[in-house]
Amino acid sequence: MTYREKYFQLQKLNNKYLNLSAIKTLLQHDGNFKEFFNLINHFDDEINDEKTLDEYILRVSNGEPLQYVIGEAYFVNSNYYVTPDVLIPRQETEELAVATLKMIVKMFGKEPKIKIVDIGTGSGILGIYLKEYFKNSHVICTDISEKVLQIAEKNAKAHNVEIDFRKGDMIEPIKEEEKVDVIISNPPYIGDKSTVDPQTLKYEPHLALFASPKTKYYEKIMSLIDTFVLNDKFLMAFEIGEDMKDELTHIIESKYKGIMYKFEKDIYGKDRYLYIVKNEGITYVA
Repeated sequence: MTYREKYFQLQKLNNKYLNLSAIKTLLQHDGNFKEFFNLINHFDDEINDEKTLDEYILRVSNGEPLQYVIGEAYFVNSNYYVTPDVLIPRQETEELAVATLKMIVKMFGKEPKIKIVDIGTGSGILGIYLKEYFKNSHVICTDISEKVLQIAEKNAKAHNVEIDFRKGDMIEPIKEEEKVDVIISNPPYIGDKSTVDPQTLKYEPHLALFASPKTKYYEKIMSLIDTFVLNDKFLMAFEIGEDMKDELTHIIESKYKGIMYKFEKDIYGKDRYLYIVKNEGITYVA
């Protein structure tokens, strides 16, 4: 069967998980085509491995996330290895990565020799993305899971960057004498399982999704402000739950009164990001 025949055959299935984007991705993956136009140029070629392709199609049709089926996910401008041990990257996290990069440039310059820590790194996407741009930086990625760190290490190798991976619970692997300039994190922040869509609940790692209370890991990371870990000038960048602004504001105002912070919305208009800054001479974050 050719790619053209399979393409139109799959569209007739009318499966909610096997949408047009998934069909294109599965066919591109079979032929190792990086772009859809490459697939179009080979539309009348025979499928490379129809048996494996059909297995993937069945798994996706049954609700298994496409990214776990093919073993990779797109983030900002590149692909990363993923398994069910790590979260599937979301657009909201892409926004965090890009915005944080811009803020680092604003605070430290385009080629700073700074120390960046990605806490609860998962597949390593945030730390690796920043390391690719800030080549002179020292990037530390922490995670509590050895399996997860192996995936992150695989991604770092694929992206040809050197990352300092450390196993431990959140801030535990960070030493007091580190003198960190940037903290970035997308920690677990969901408190109620009933708010999660069934597919995510079934397939994605609960360890990376849920926290009780929701602010638990933010409070842990913010506690670094009370130590000598952070440099005199620093940036903390977080992805947050859309309903957490008031709770986090209360924590900051009660424990770290006077520190600069700002919440930002995602493209859907939801409060999604928190930036905490200590930088003399800068009176705004965005």
